[in-house]
Amino acid sequence: MKTTLALFFSLVLFTQLPATAQDLEKMNKNELRDFSLVLLGKIDSLNTQISSLQETGKQLAASLATSEQKNAANLAEIQKLSTLIVKTQQELERVQNEKNAVITTLNKDVLLLKDSISTLQQSFVSAASGTPNDPNDFLNSYFFKPFPLENNSFSLVLSKVIFGTSNSNNDYSSYENEIRSLPEIIPAEAMTYWGVKPKVKIMDGTKFNDFVMAQSEAYFNARLPKIQIYKNKLLTVVNKDGEEESFLFTVNTLSEEETNNQRSAFQFNLVSEEANSDEDYDKPKNLTWRFFAIQNEVYLALNYAQLSRINSELKEVGSLEAFSEYYERVVMASDFDNDYRQTTTGNGVYLSRKKDAFMKESLYIDPNDLIFLFKLK
Repeated sequence: MKTTLALFFSLVLFTQLPATAQDLEKMNKNELRDFSLVLLGKIDSLNTQISSLQETGKQLAASLATSEQKNAANLAEIQKLSTLIVKTQQELERVQNEKNAVITTLNKDVLLLKDSISTLQQSFVSAASGTPNDPNDFLNSYFFKPFPLENNSFSLVLSKVIFGTSNSNNDYSSYENEIRSLPEIIPAEAMTYWGVKPKVKIMDGTKFNDFVMAQSEAYFNARLPKIQIYKNKLLTVVNKDGEEESFLFTVNTLSEEETNNQRSAFQFNLVSEEANSDEDYDKPKNLTWRFFAIQNEVYLALNYAQLSRINSELKEVGSLEAFSEYYERVVMASDFDNDYRQTTTGNGVYLSRKKDAFMKESLYIDPNDLIFLFKLK
């Protein structure tokens, strides 16, 4: 920059010299001295201007560098703000979609609540009149007018469970007469049905919970046997694996002495067609299934022993059906170790009650403590 300016002013100086060159020869020493002083003054003035311009150039270069730094910082901030705007818009869309989904769910819940209120009101009216909630239900209609079952097929569908028994302290010698426990009737969906994971090896350190997974009541119903009735005389239980057992079938209404809470009941009498073998000496062949009116519905009531009799896969907690390579047969494994190289078969259903606000925790239930209320669908 400095060199360029010096060349520029030298050029200006030399362009002016020819204009006075003709007069130089005519000048004496004093005039030449004065002329040189003028030229030196001009040179000093030009050097001063050069220094000023050089300083201005430096300041402009510094300002340019500062501006470029600020511009880079501004561009980075603009990019950051642009990214933030995009994320904010995306979050706004997500929140809006979530709000719409919640509104949709709430609207559905309101409709379900209205339907539930309507159903409950109808139930109150039905309870007051003593008529079935659904007169078209098979068991409800069959209760009042048994009709010949010529060729019918039914699925067992768990509807409710009676949990627990009544327990009262009637010790009249003390002041502790009290009701200690009461049974509850809970809906089937209030239970968790634990299915067994198939083909899982039993190894040292494994626990019972390592082999089961939570299922719904539909899972349990799908594993129950089917019921077939032919010509109102033969009832066949068809298991999930296709194995069948047939019974001679009759129906009778219970006597007045055998009513349930002053309400009538009826039963299926099932006489097995198979003869007892030595292996089945402790296994009852004949069955009695009783049907009860509870509130305004009619149910088939079965306990754990009756369900085990028809191979329902319902099991007591603590053991697993497993295939033992050592014995080459199916066993019930309770000691979860690998000494016998056992592998789960996948069969078995275990029960627990879903935790609610009145419970501290959910635990497995002994099926012997339950009575299962089924519909025939």
